[in-house]
Amino acid sequence: MRPEVTRMPSPRRYPEAALSRYLSSGIHAVHGWLDDFSAEAIAKLGEAQTDHGLSGAVAEIGVHHGKLFLLLQLVTRTDEKGLAIDLFEQQELNIDRSGQGDRGRFIENLRKHCGGEDGVVIRAASSTDVTAGEIRATVGPVRLFSVDGGHTEALTANDLKLAADSLVEGGIVVLDDHFNPYWPDVAAGLGRHIFVDQSPLRPFAITPGKVFLCHPDWSATWRDALVKAFPTAHEKQSEMYGAPVEILGIGRFSLRAEADRHLWQVKAFVKARPALASFARKLTGRN
Repeated sequence: MRPEVTRMPSPRRYPEAALSRYLSSGIHAVHGWLDDFSAEAIAKLGEAQTDHGLSGAVAEIGVHHGKLFLLLQLVTRTDEKGLAIDLFEQQELNIDRSGQGDRGRFIENLRKHCGGEDGVVIRAASSTDVTAGEIRATVGPVRLFSVDGGHTEALTANDLKLAADSLVEGGIVVLDDHFNPYWPDVAAGLGRHIFVDQSPLRPFAITPGKVFLCHPDWSATWRDALVKAFPTAHEKQSEMYGAPVEILGIGRFSLRAEADRHLWQVKAFVKARPALASFARKLTGRN
């Protein structure tokens, strides 16, 4: 059954132009790992949630310098808060070295792109020390939750359960690096969350570097929002863990990754041959 709109949205916390500026240029000035199309998809889903009457906080585990968190924050309304969870200075707890959060740079980026820290709660801690009850008490139920923390199987499963238990009805979880061959533990963590933790969530979309999950009752709503917003990027519908998933933007991402791989191979080939490297420098005017 298709969910219905339940309330009128409160005013935007930030001007719509601030979100547009961040997506078009600001995002490239913040260190981190987020594909441009995936950023657009996340923003669209955040706006679609508001259009459908949802209200709730935004949150991220694994903030790094804020590349994705700033995007989440920029879609919030005046009655919504953002929760940033990261180890930050406690990097000795970063057992898999899957990121390096920097509180100073994060706050600097918040001030630059969001005008300050208003409406943002920063929690410097391991996600294993955070509970869904604490999240709900601090910022309220979450409507859009990015999971990009520790990339071990256990930490991924922990963070997904934490996110799932914190969601408002119709909430969305965005999981990073599920298909990254360097981090197979993330895929194992999702499987553990689905089967061992008996998750109420299922995947509904895949974009470059991201898997999106929600309760099955909301799957069609969010899939429709993405397909209608990005018809030329929609490649096909598939199935994952028994649920329909829309595949968007992967072809362009794959072509770019393949081009980058070949460029790296050419550079390595040239670098290994001093005479050829010298000729290349002369040819390009680099001495």
